[in-house]
Amino acid sequence: MFNENNSMWTVLARNEEFFQIVTMRLCRPPHAARCLGKTMNRIHVLSRGLLIALLALASGCATNTITGRSQLMLMSEESAIQGAVSAYSSMIGQLSKKNQVEVASPRVTRVREITNRLIAEAVRFRPDSAGWGWEVQVIDDPKVVNAFCMAGGKMGIYTGFWEKLKATDDEIANVMGHEIGHALASHTREKMSMAMTVGVSTALLSVLASSRNSGDYQRTQNTMAMAAALAITLPNSREAETEADQIGIELAARAGFDPRAAVTLWQKMAKDGDSPAEFFSTHPSPENRMQRLQALVAKVDPLYRAAVAGSPPGPLPDFLGVAANERPVGGISREEYAARVAAEAQVMTFVAEEFERFRKGEAVFSCTTDCMFAYGYQRGSWKTLHDKAQWRELAVAVVKVGYDNDLSYFLLGEAATGLGLKEVAQGYYLRALQARKAGRTCEGVFNTCGEFAIAERIAAVQGAAAAGGAAAQSKNINKNN
Repeated sequence: MFNENNSMWTVLARNEEFFQIVTMRLCRPPHAARCLGKTMNRIHVLSRGLLIALLALASGCATNTITGRSQLMLMSEESAIQGAVSAYSSMIGQLSKKNQVEVASPRVTRVREITNRLIAEAVRFRPDSAGWGWEVQVIDDPKVVNAFCMAGGKMGIYTGFWEKLKATDDEIANVMGHEIGHALASHTREKMSMAMTVGVSTALLSVLASSRNSGDYQRTQNTMAMAAALAITLPNSREAETEADQIGIELAARAGFDPRAAVTLWQKMAKDGDSPAEFFSTHPSPENRMQRLQALVAKVDPLYRAAVAGSPPGPLPDFLGVAANERPVGGISREEYAARVAAEAQVMTFVAEEFERFRKGEAVFSCTTDCMFAYGYQRGSWKTLHDKAQWRELAVAVVKVGYDNDLSYFLLGEAATGLGLKEVAQGYYLRALQARKAGRTCEGVFNTCGEFAIAERIAAVQGAAAAGGAAAQSKNINKNN
């Protein structure tokens, strides 16, 4: 997040030891060290009672389907979005009273056009985000260089980008792409979870506890709004900033905006002598960041050139003005668009290597002991991805862990089937059967197969394939006769 005022952070940024304790209990290997460790600088050890309360309420870390990183998530995405909507409404309402929300200007129109194109690309990699209540407001404060995107797609950008930095459309696209990247990677939800554990922990947890016991829905809503409002004042970790850089520059490139503008924007910010120390203290140094962005430009430039040289993509849904299932005249609804792009075999460039291995049928695993903890932790998320038919994300998640057993290969077979890669799927199903015969199975004393009846499912798939092949052969024979 681009944020110039992090005064609340001075109170909250003292609790590293507490987060280390929580990390060891909530975040399992191999991501435990990274799940929380890079986010805070110094932390007081809080009371044992608070720790017990936190551990009782927390369900643990969740794996992000885009980045593959393990994150602390103490609330559901639905709760995070509800809190963000409330906080955003309050914030924009207060700014409107001060006449600081720009309306019906050419700049607002252009920002909406740029943002809508970026959202269309974002939906390719998180089809569920098509149903978010996307919204963007231009906040009239020429002295502030700031932008944000909260959980659920609630966005704001300050006029300081134009007044102080003379930002171009390509630079604005890279800023907003970066902020959308935070939302896609659930960084706001992650910070809301952190906000619930430090500083305001006791108050938040007591409200949550009383809400659960009494069913006081409004108090829970207020709690989520408090966490959401606090979250947008907290700086992102360097790891989160790196992820948002990677996602944002690719969204911009795919939408036809020059990725080099991400570099020029940071050059402008580095030259701006009025930029506050707090801004740069919560972001990687401009030199290092520009170097990383330049490396990313080389990776996504082919996407940008293809977007510019290719034929227009056709009408896009209006993500900022209509309901998800509403179809504009002569256009396409958000739901229809999401269903179409979800079937595309595309992933973000920074996970492309894993996906290409899968897509070519080349994913072969040999890791057992070293991957055991990761496998045990990730299985639940694999089941969720399978149930939601998120085949690209499932394939990448399984390949990233690389655990050698029948369930891993079986799920790759399921993902390949879902993406229409029939021959590749047969290869993975065969490897699953071979793993079972060799004793590398999810069954046994500690059954980790969950609800998957692997042998039965593979037999059914192979039987259907054999029947289809026999029918095709019979048809050819009859045609020849």
